[in-house]
Amino acid sequence: MQGRITSKPHRILAGILAVLVLFIVVFSAFYVAMEADHDCCAHSASEHECPICECLEKCEAVLSAFKSVSVKSVHTVFAVIVLISIAHILFAKFSPRTPVSSKVQLNN
Repeated sequence: MQGRITSKPHRILAGILAVLVLFIVVFSAFYVAMEADHDCCAHSASEHECPICECLEKCEAVLSAFKSVSVKSVHTVFAVIVLISIAHILFAKFSPRTPVSSKVQLNN
């Protein structure tokens, strides 16, 4: 079966790459929103380009590449990741300690 991710390492790698892409897209959007009112001081052509303007151009290029992805799907994926993380933390905190989970051998 070509085109399917069947082995566990491939699935893990695909998941990591998906999270990285989501991280890049979300934080590019946050950076563009934070620097929306940037007043560039490098107006003349003799000066080097402003580093904030360069970063804004790259972030906007990333966001334009993912224009087809709807905002609702990004919010949904982000919310699911946050909820799974919270559930994992709460489960680890409130799960009962048993001899099996502690791997304790009980001798008579």
